Amino acid sequence: MPAPRPTLLLSVDFEDWHQLVRRRVGVADWQAPGPALARQTDALLTLLDELNARATFFVLGMAARAHPQLLEPIVQRGHEIGCHGDAHRPVHTQTPDDFAADLRAAKATIEDLTGHTPIGYRAPAFSITRAAHWAFDVLAQEGFSYDSSQHDSPAIRDHVVPAKRAPHRLEAGLWEFPVAVWRALGAKIPVGGASYWQLLPTPLLIKGLERAGPLAGLYLHPNELDPDPLRAMLPDDAAAPQKAHARLREIQRNRVRRRTPGALIDIARRFELIPYGEAYARFGDGA
Repeated sequence: MPAPRPTLLLSVDFEDWHQLVRRRVGVADWQAPGPALARQTDALLTLLDELNARATFFVLGMAARAHPQLLEPIVQRGHEIGCHGDAHRPVHTQTPDDFAADLRAAKATIEDLTGHTPIGYRAPAFSITRAAHWAFDVLAQEGFSYDSSQHDSPAIRDHVVPAKRAPHRLEAGLWEFPVAVWRALGAKIPVGGASYWQLLPTPLLIKGLERAGPLAGLYLHPNELDPDPLRAMLPDDAAAPQKAHARLREIQRNRVRRRTPGALIDIARRFELIPYGEAYARFGDGA
């Protein structure tokens, strides 16, 4: 009988890339739904079915309102719905009251569309910095049970360094599930993020995940599973600087996502991939 596979936590930051790009370049109607998220979600769900993998989808409120039909298939196929905030505003740029309002708006949208109340949260761009440590208290006050916003990546400025690599309880009462980081030769390699998977040969990626700690977290985005090249789809009257900025974002994202499907397949061969809520049931108050 084969030995059981080690377990990793799989998550999806459920965002509409087109909304985020249009807002970044200053398009007036940036909240209009992009045309690709349905295709990306279908490709992702199909691959997860094939791999017998389940994930937590940390859902962005504004993406859910733009694509309400996409949440039901996620739930029906056995995945967990978590919260990614409402407007993708960095937490450290908000006041505690603003942050609480953002959480409530996102939770209301998710509850309305799925009938489920999310118990887990991930900050946009892992933006609970050391200066915004108060956010964990707000999350607890707003009824969340766990967080996965701590990522000890050198690419994230002023980030909160997890007290442990393994799941652990925070002072606020929440459970924290850190993102996988491989510490090797004095460096920190963020092996948990799909954007980094193409930088490592498969044997090194697997080795890094094996050494990242128990129940380490992985994250990816729907756009990283898009079978077609990403296009920002700006309006015809967009200014030249807006178009240039959007084109740069297209090039950057298309370059870093090519290996994502193959890397996820390789990871799923070595590890069991489960949602965060299942791990919380083992270690948190549900244990």
